[in-house]
Amino acid sequence: DKQRRKSIHDALKAFPVSTETSTNGDGSKSIVLFAKKAKSAGQSGPVNRKRRRNTDFPKGAYTSFVLYKENTDTNEAISRLSGMLRTSPKHFFFAGTKDKRAVTSQEMRIKGFGPSRLAALNKGLRSGQIALGNFSTAQLADPLLLGQLSGNQFTILLRGIDEATTPETISHAVRSVKEAGFINYFGLQRFGGGRNPTHEVGIQLLAGNIRKAIEMILEPLDPSIGDPNASINPKRAEINKALADYLAGKTSASDAVEKIPQWMHVERTILSSYAQQGAEKDHRRAFGALPYTLRMMYMHAVQSYIWNTMATARAKGGPLDFAEEGDLVYEDGAGVAKTSAEAKEQDDRPVRSVRQVTAEEARAKRVPIGDVVLPLIGEEVAAPAGPVGAAVKRLMESLDVDLSKPIQKGLGFRAYGSYRRLIGSPKDVQYEIIRHKTDDEEILLTDRREMSGARQGGGEGEKCALKIQFSLEAAEYATMCLRELTKQESSALMQRTVLKHSSAE
Repeated sequence: DKQRRKSIHDALKAFPVSTETSTNGDGSKSIVLFAKKAKSAGQSGPVNRKRRRNTDFPKGAYTSFVLYKENTDTNEAISRLSGMLRTSPKHFFFAGTKDKRAVTSQEMRIKGFGPSRLAALNKGLRSGQIALGNFSTAQLADPLLLGQLSGNQFTILLRGIDEATTPETISHAVRSVKEAGFINYFGLQRFGGGRNPTHEVGIQLLAGNIRKAIEMILEPLDPSIGDPNASINPKRAEINKALADYLAGKTSASDAVEKIPQWMHVERTILSSYAQQGAEKDHRRAFGALPYTLRMMYMHAVQSYIWNTMATARAKGGPLDFAEEGDLVYEDGAGVAKTSAEAKEQDDRPVRSVRQVTAEEARAKRVPIGDVVLPLIGEEVAAPAGPVGAAVKRLMESLDVDLSKPIQKGLGFRAYGSYRRLIGSPKDVQYEIIRHKTDDEEILLTDRREMSGARQGGGEGEKCALKIQFSLEAAEYATMCLRELTKQESSALMQRTVLKHSSAE
């Protein structure tokens, strides 16, 4: 209760820490501790963190900056930056997460820290994996929210092009995907790279099996599973043992979390919550300790899995050139339907009005396939009718999941639903065939590498690579576009197999 929290705060004043109270997904309160910076020589009086944070920008303003990262998860980068600033990750605002296994740049906003304070962080980011730049401060009315982006631009290099592949073949493949597009599946990264796919964890959460869901999240990952040629390194083996021992009850959460690296922020957050609880083991509270965007990830994965099933059913049920009778399309000139403030906070796009394609329109081939949409099922968006709807109904019954009904309270999220185009269409497509000598030749330079004076390789040699650039709408996956372009699976195992085959040749 309030009096108990006041007593805790009073007791903590005796220690060199600052506190911040936050509300968990189950409605309970957590007190987060931040170590205070030691006073410099000759300094007297308490450290005024608020004054230090507000010296170089207007009060109430958000500082906008660009986050550059390499082979780093967005939430991992934010966790690291928030630790350096001694603030909560919830003070960072962004429109969406970017792939870990890529070099990415995206706009971020933060309230309470000015450009000079943020720029100073670059000195502590010596690994080169994270950098901040393009700082600007403006009196913005709102922070940057999830979903507030029009799309993403990609520059991708495909190595290992078979020597027998002619320029004409490459040109035809690029032109085909540019004109016809690709089935707009959610990519494999939507479902995570852990031992258990995120949609399977989400199914357990929706069923109320929170303990089981957390056990699935904490289950150790063995990279060699499914790839007999892969091996597990000693560090990963140590991490796996710590997680396995905790799940088996052989060690405490406090001991286990000490052996989990910082980049495994999901596992660390859950174990830290259990460690704070002691013997209480409140699973709902442990899950609620995760940032809101991560909690939503599991529900979104279930929606995505069901949507992919619908897309497959529609692709098998008719041609993919024009809309069929009963397909859903946005109403002509339809505005945005009313959406509550909660829906916007839940990372759901405003729901537009849709209608069914008529038999006359289908016979006349009046509606292109690019206009067809399928629902991300939620409280405000129901499953479609016909064969596609029947396939979805069978799937949800087998999973014992019904997203059209309100999600049980206490999980900290809701599924309102939205619509997604069946066909993704890349824009601004450009490509270049590049000859090179070795597999590790640096053919594609990042902006940072160019600024450092690095020289771009390529131009001659016996090996062939394809550099392709394109833009996609928000939530469309480049991996699915490349899957259509190359006619190959996009799994990590398949890509490793292709690279090994190419290197052997």
